[in-house]
Amino acid sequence: MSALTTTRVAIVGAGIGGLTLARILQIRKLTSPLAFKLFESDANASLRGTFGGSLDLKLDSGQRALHAAALHGEFLKLCRPAGGALQIRDHTGKLFLKHEGSEDDMYNPEIDREQLRSLLIDSLHADTVQWGHKATAITRDASTGKYAIEFASGKKEVDFDIVVGADGAWSRVRSLAWPGAAPAYSGVTFLETKANLKDHPDLLEIIGEGSAVVMGEGKCIMPQMSAFKVLTVYSALRVPEDWSRNSNIALAKTDEEKMKLLLDEFAGWDETMLKFIRVGSKPVMRPIHALPHDSQPRSKTDNVVLLGDAAHLMSPFAGAGVNMAMADGADLADVLVTGKPLEEYEKAMRVRSNAEAADSASNLEMFFSDGAAQKLTDFFKSMERYDQPPA
Repeated sequence: MSALTTTRVAIVGAGIGGLTLARILQIRKLTSPLAFKLFESDANASLRGTFGGSLDLKLDSGQRALHAAALHGEFLKLCRPAGGALQIRDHTGKLFLKHEGSEDDMYNPEIDREQLRSLLIDSLHADTVQWGHKATAITRDASTGKYAIEFASGKKEVDFDIVVGADGAWSRVRSLAWPGAAPAYSGVTFLETKANLKDHPDLLEIIGEGSAVVMGEGKCIMPQMSAFKVLTVYSALRVPEDWSRNSNIALAKTDEEKMKLLLDEFAGWDETMLKFIRVGSKPVMRPIHALPHDSQPRSKTDNVVLLGDAAHLMSPFAGAGVNMAMADGADLADVLVTGKPLEEYEKAMRVRSNAEAADSASNLEMFFSDGAAQKLTDFFKSMERYDQPPA
């Protein structure tokens, strides 16, 4: 990148990673000859409504990025340090580990995904996100080296020097930077439900501010508290890839029927743990996919890069996805504004994400194995901060 000319950057995708990148570029652009545009397929900021659950932001990744974005102070007003509380049980209800949350624990405090996304969006200038811009094609002019982006609306934006693919699991940009790579089904599908525990004080007393992992028979129930006493429950099953489309649950005509069939999948489990499912509603199917984590893709050109799920989609069993996306955004922003080679970002991102994705794949196998509750307990007790007997 020349210090004498303005470098134009297109960021495709306004998820957490793309927003983090945009925010840091916004506050640092006065020190760099760089201009950027951020394109998002959603029609507006509120289109997704209430989505996802609670996220734990780690000191060396998610929180580091928020410091770079000058938003850590605002994050502290929203986060829930006590949300790090954790308990592990088996399908009979037996308690294997109970880790109490603490208001002083800033290692990985929780924040709702929706709150984090709003924090980032609200920090940007009003016209930063170009809503309703779903990218359908990205092409490079061989004579100029510049990129053009075509959108579903028929609009076309041209003359970009760098394209950043922050467009998630099913990225349109990925094929330019990582030809042939595509997400593969992990063998696990989640059904996500939500409930307001203000109406269920007995469950609120059990779960507190944190989360639980209930494991057995190759299945999991993972209730997790969000802000405002909203409970998100992930019921996880090892099922074929087409199960989310062709199973009895998928084909059920009403949410009530879906919930009944979901409970049938966990027949015989501890009734208290099943109640976490019973109180929920509006089940959403979430098949879990992942990209390869043992390769080092190289760009066809020097000026297309990926971040977040577009670069390293992984299962959620390492709790790393959003933290990696935010670390990517911070590191890429630094490379862009300082004019360092993009390869420096690519190398650091790959080393970091390959390690996390390998852990995630290994943890997935552990979660659905025989004796999973004991194995997970042993894993957590190997870390000093979790080495305590159940209360």
